Amino acid sequence: MTSLLAAGAGSSALGPMSATTVSVILIVTIIYGVKGKGKKKLALGPAQAMGFFAELAFLRATGWPHDLGTAIQDIPRQVAANPDLGSIGMTGVVIILLVLSAFAPLVPFTGVLWGMLTAAAMSAAEGSVWRAIISVATAALSLVGA
Repeated sequence: MTSLLAAGAGSSALGPMSATTVSVILIVTIIYGVKGKGKKKLALGPAQAMGFFAELAFLRATGWPHDLGTAIQDIPRQVAANPDLGSIGMTGVVIILLVLSAFAPLVPFTGVLWGMLTAAAMSAAEGSVWRAIISVATAALSLVGA
């Protein structure tokens, strides 16, 4: 038996879907999961994961989602290179974001933001172990075609 991807049964497990489509789906899920008045809301952990994967989808998308992802990615880049902060570097920014994610009092909205900033910082950290984490995470996006 061959796997779905090895058999070439399409571009994804769900059928053809672009990274822009995945970005829009994640945005809608985040909005309704954080702000919505429905029966279900995102808890903190899933909210951080949604933000993380949303940023990765933004960076893989075209058009306005890519522009949004690039703008989010510029935030940790500016912090890493800021001489007033001692030019702490991208690894320092990633570790600070991970510490804040673990210990700062967060609500789902700020969890989404920390997730986005963490993914942006990890993907901007060229030549580091953080890129390996991003490679594994983007493999998951590849399964849905993004």
